Amino acid sequence: MDSATLENGLMSLSQEKSLLSVLIIRNNHMVAERYFHGGGVQKSNNIHSASKGVIQALVGIAVAKGLIGSLDDKVSKYLPEYFPGTNARKRQISLRDLLTMSSGLAWQEDDTEYVIQERADWVQAILDQPLHRGPGVVFNYSTGNTHVLSAVLQRASGMSTCEFAARYLFGQIGITVEHWGRDPQGVCSGGYNVYLTSRELAKFGLLYLDRGAWQGQQIVPAAAVEQASRRIWQVDEEFGYSQGWWTRRIAGHDMYLAWGYGGQFSYVIPAVNVVLVATGDTRDGHVIDDNIDLRDFIERNLLPSIAKR
Repeated sequence: MDSATLENGLMSLSQEKSLLSVLIIRNNHMVAERYFHGGGVQKSNNIHSASKGVIQALVGIAVAKGLIGSLDDKVSKYLPEYFPGTNARKRQISLRDLLTMSSGLAWQEDDTEYVIQERADWVQAILDQPLHRGPGVVFNYSTGNTHVLSAVLQRASGMSTCEFAARYLFGQIGITVEHWGRDPQGVCSGGYNVYLTSRELAKFGLLYLDRGAWQGQQIVPAAAVEQASRRIWQVDEEFGYSQGWWTRRIAGHDMYLAWGYGGQFSYVIPAVNVVLVATGDTRDGHVIDDNIDLRDFIERNLLPSIAKR
């Protein structure tokens, strides 16, 4: 890779006042590792919704282990007490619908969750939301969906989502979560409030780049990785969505990314064997600039640095 081209891009990114880190891994080598504005190797960070990719991995593992029958299983199969007297359409919500953000449950991201957090039972409050559309019909991004998936994982596995991840995912690749939130019922946060270091987020991206394998051992089923990379919904002109991951095409290259509020990214770019990670500062509950976008860096610096080789 051409270091001057990369360096120019990294210098430009350093002007983002809330940016904490940028890591680039190619062919399993750390090409660049930079920290800014108080970020550091040992400092963990809330990766926010980038952890929805983690939930997708855990569901895939649970299916492979037979703890969950399939993604087409209904939520009501695992959490029947939350569906007494519920209309038949709501009982048709599947795990796949939750993963693909098409449950049909009413939700306005960055609004509804604050209402839910005032309730004693968050899973019940999420599933009590009106069903505005039939399951599987339209895309509507909802952290509520992935939190319900966490509850399903805990019921199916007989352990907390955090424990399940430590045993079957993170513990296998040398990741130790510093903090993982829980709701009042003890359900681990599904797709938010998970703290990892930048290197740990990069390891997770590398796991997907290598089709779910780590040092010769299959950790995440290859089929689950394939599903993560395959666009299901075209959300807007720029982004698509698969299962817990966003998809994007830049300069003729297909890529997918775990993406969280405030500039948390783990890009997987298979065609050039690259993982690109960035993290942003949200420690005060807000960010100085919540519009961090790596497109220009990828298009003007990362990909050209490879082409110049």
